[in-house]
Amino acid sequence: MRGYAIADVELGSFDRQFRARCRVQRPDRYRLLDALPPDAPSIARGGGVSYVGASFGNDAVCQDLGAFDRLLAFDAVRGLLTVEAGARIGDVQRFLLARGWYLPVAPGHPRASIGGCIAADVHGKNPARDGTFRAWVDSFDLHCAGTGVARVDPARDRDLFDATFAGFGLTGTITRATLRLARPPSALVLRRVPVANLAEAARVLREAANAPVLYGWHDARAGRFGRGVIRVGLASDDGDTPHSESPDATHDLPATLPVLPFALWNRVGIAAANTWLEARWCRPGQTPLPLAQALFPLNRAHLYFAGFGPAGMTEAQWLVPHPRFEAFANALAECVARMRPRIALLASKLFAGTADGFSFDGRGIALAIQLPAPTSATQRAFLDALTEIAIAHDGRPNLIKQSSLDATTVRRALAGFESARTRLAGHNRGGLRTSELVRRLAL
Repeated sequence: MRGYAIADVELGSFDRQFRARCRVQRPDRYRLLDALPPDAPSIARGGGVSYVGASFGNDAVCQDLGAFDRLLAFDAVRGLLTVEAGARIGDVQRFLLARGWYLPVAPGHPRASIGGCIAADVHGKNPARDGTFRAWVDSFDLHCAGTGVARVDPARDRDLFDATFAGFGLTGTITRATLRLARPPSALVLRRVPVANLAEAARVLREAANAPVLYGWHDARAGRFGRGVIRVGLASDDGDTPHSESPDATHDLPATLPVLPFALWNRVGIAAANTWLEARWCRPGQTPLPLAQALFPLNRAHLYFAGFGPAGMTEAQWLVPHPRFEAFANALAECVARMRPRIALLASKLFAGTADGFSFDGRGIALAIQLPAPTSATQRAFLDALTEIAIAHDGRPNLIKQSSLDATTVRRALAGFESARTRLAGHNRGGLRTSELVRRLAL
């Protein structure tokens, strides 16, 4: 059903922590964005892979932009691509790689939309080198009910341009964007650097800051906490595998992943997975790394996400400044040793940007912690303890990934929360743009 017709659809977040029966409009003409009553609460929806319910809500009409997915203009000389906001990042990368270009910043899920990448200000495989998504956006078109579409760039309206990144769709509906591109490496080699703890991991990450791909995997079990490997993807002169021969970069991962009828990530499953990964990854060496595989690691993680079972998962992601990181890591290790939570994944990344508004950026080390949905008192208590440790060490939360945060906690964690909220409210007339994320964080 398309156009002004409204469908009644049950929507859920990627982590399966939020579900809502929603009214969904699927416009296939731009004029239909104005078809809703002027006082109707609404929110735009792209690929539908948000962890935190950023593109739907009980009280809002969800405007699904899936029909607006065209690539509109490509400048192969200057490296510019104009694309509609509903286009999927995997399809965009496939088009570009076949023509000798790519977007250095891309989220791990190939179904994420370009509009969603802007609204979340996503980061990629080495934010220290490449920044967040805003660093690669030249301009975008923004539709606001009653006023139509306006072109937004830093020269025309710097405040609106900045507020839209990590603005979670509240400044208006992004309809198209012009992106700046980069030349991809002709080939990548993955170098593995084993580390004994998170302090050593931080040192290796800083030393490899200019690598195209850079992140760490770590064991999160008590007694082995932080042990792991830093995976450094470096440009290689050997080999000349054409990037266009990687169609799996875009189509392997469905919007809703299969779910096992039971939770695989109990203590036995987590121990087995960590033992297998340590044997496979935690030894020095290097192997060829297809760029498509580096860009979209979730394509190879179907079983991992299915293994969380019907209850789903929770992710906590915190960026801690360099001077506080080692103390933070030690406090977290002590907490894990004491509480023994079930943690399915612990990953590290290096950041070298500037914190602005609600964006997940700054200078420091980020840890992403994925664990089964907190259905037990121990898991919930660990999430609360992690939050307190992170805040005590000046940690910055990733609002687009962490569904366990509430409004009170976010205000404590972000010193500039009220000013960022006021800036967004100034672009959200009457507060008519809303979502589950907006409700939960009182944005």
